[in-house]
Amino acid sequence: MPSVKIVKHIALISLFFIYATLCQASTPQIPEWYRLNISLDSAPQIGEKVQAEVKITSILGDLNNTVIRIIYPQDWEIKEEKKVISTIKAGESKNISFELIPKSYLSQGSIIAEARLNVPFKAIENGIKQQFNDPAAMISGLRNWPATVKGYGEISFALLKEESLCPLDSLLWKNYYAPLAPQKGYEGPAFYDDALLTTYQAQTDVEMYEKLSSYLKADSELKDKLTKSGVDLNKKKFDQLNGLFVLATRSFLKKDFRQAKMMIGRFENESAQIDAALIEHLKIAVFNLKAIIFWQQNNKRLAESYFKKAFYTNRKNPLQRYVLRNIALLMIDSDEKITAEHMMRLALKFNPGYTLLKNE
Repeated sequence: MPSVKIVKHIALISLFFIYATLCQASTPQIPEWYRLNISLDSAPQIGEKVQAEVKITSILGDLNNTVIRIIYPQDWEIKEEKKVISTIKAGESKNISFELIPKSYLSQGSIIAEARLNVPFKAIENGIKQQFNDPAAMISGLRNWPATVKGYGEISFALLKEESLCPLDSLLWKNYYAPLAPQKGYEGPAFYDDALLTTYQAQTDVEMYEKLSSYLKADSELKDKLTKSGVDLNKKKFDQLNGLFVLATRSFLKKDFRQAKMMIGRFENESAQIDAALIEHLKIAVFNLKAIIFWQQNNKRLAESYFKKAFYTNRKNPLQRYVLRNIALLMIDSDEKITAEHMMRLALKFNPGYTLLKNE
């Protein structure tokens, strides 16, 4: 029989190969020396002014004469495209705003903040020396950099006639489901499908986390070792849960409701192992999907129950505009139109630009 030490060694080697393509922690990189973020102060409307807020932080060394430029969709207008920040001290942040006016609808677009930065070579070199035992290769690479580099922050979004501007992430549901339109004209986004994740990758994420779980159970010290090496276990757990949701969604689209509910059941059991705040958007999408499945199986009581479960996950989450609209459609299907109208009015509060709801 192999010794316990050998078994642990084999487990660690196996784990390394599992995460070799998923984790970049093992590859030394130049430490982060600045951070650039861009956000919008509100959901834009066609013809209405909106502020793009740019935040730039200096992490290593002072940043001097930094030029911030906004790259925006064609046909849009901007008051001032470029601004200069004279100095950002190390450890400090500066915020600047740009005024934009949307002029056209887009199924997919982006607003990009481009920063032209003068590289603080000495500060970055000192940071490398402090953080790494063998910094020679990185310092050599750093010295080959040009004196000025560019960095980017981006907001990907859709500006839809249905509900104005939305980010292209889990806050935007774009999938229609015709059976939920009880009367002609009631068609719109009803559920979320992570289109960027293939079924194969979702299955891989689920299986890899299962392997990781078995290693963690076999070695009580492994969790600390992985954390110290830079592996984000919460991220791996999220990937597993997201994978289960994607598998449930794909089964639902094939009308394999039994398999879809089985994947959702696994999600519900596994989700207790992670901070609820990290998967709030995902939980809303999962409960919403389960409600739709019950509705399609003509179990309106359980459908309503799961729609409410989705809603009470966080009543203030912007995704509730979809859940409330689905509840309204269920009420219409149950010939409770006054309640349906109330649900739609509540949904509209989450996004005044939700033009689909206004029409309905």
